[in-house]
Amino acid sequence: MWFKNLRFYQFSETFSLPDDFSEQLAEHSFHPCSRSDQSSFGWSSPFGADNEVLTHSLGNCWLLCAKREEKVLPSTVVNAQLDEKVRQISEAEGRSVPRKEKQNLKEDLIHQLLPQAFSRFRQSWGYIDLDRQIIAIDESAANKAEDFLGLLRSSVGSLPVRPVSPSDAVETYLTAWLQSAELPNPFEFGDEAELRSPQADGGIIRCKQEDLTREDIQAHLAGGKQVTRLGLVWQENLEFIIESDMALKRVKPTDRLLDAKDDLVDPSPEEKIDADFALVSAEVGLLFDDLKKAFG
Repeated sequence: MWFKNLRFYQFSETFSLPDDFSEQLAEHSFHPCSRSDQSSFGWSSPFGADNEVLTHSLGNCWLLCAKREEKVLPSTVVNAQLDEKVRQISEAEGRSVPRKEKQNLKEDLIHQLLPQAFSRFRQSWGYIDLDRQIIAIDESAANKAEDFLGLLRSSVGSLPVRPVSPSDAVETYLTAWLQSAELPNPFEFGDEAELRSPQADGGIIRCKQEDLTREDIQAHLAGGKQVTRLGLVWQENLEFIIESDMALKRVKPTDRLLDAKDDLVDPSPEEKIDADFALVSAEVGLLFDDLKKAFG
């Protein structure tokens, strides 16, 4: 278990977990879709489907895992059967089928086909850090992270959080750092960046596996382009891409961190999650502290 993406949310007022937190999570636990359900979303055990424990804590950090099931109905299948149904009605009754009736027919077809549909499953990971008063979620898309927060809000009743963001635009910081070829400690430049013109119809420059301080990149910055994605390395331990909404993408540990990690011999699922979460919560927590300082 490793967080490959990071979206940070800060509590707007002091938050503490309710005494019956586990019971509240259990009321919103994951249940597979019934024959007529198109999707299902709920809490799942971090230790696997056979475990009933829905959270795991280390110190003041609490790990959560949400599970989603979605029935997969190819639109081509639904539309083909809908077209056939419309054709039969038109021929039998000698009339065209209006849009609203078509929509009702489509909903009926979906309801009939759902029991035969395949299911697609995915997990969302996140954790609450009560010392820092933040929630970190492993989602690349903002709407998926909001789904996770929505489930947590439904479980505990109130969740006063907002996305972590600096007072000035993130692009302002990233552009200034790359223009000056200087970064706040303990960050270093990676080898990837995206530069965009502020004009709606302006150009976009994407660099990968490049020296970001080279002259031609500096010329684009001098011409007015802004940095909207920037590869960074933190403390020689983590590599990631930071984007203009403060999301961290493609987060991965460096060889230096992996070499320092204690590898367990034949760990149980509980031991593996405990070791992974200890590493994630420690490193991500310190990374958040340094990001907060870097962005003022």
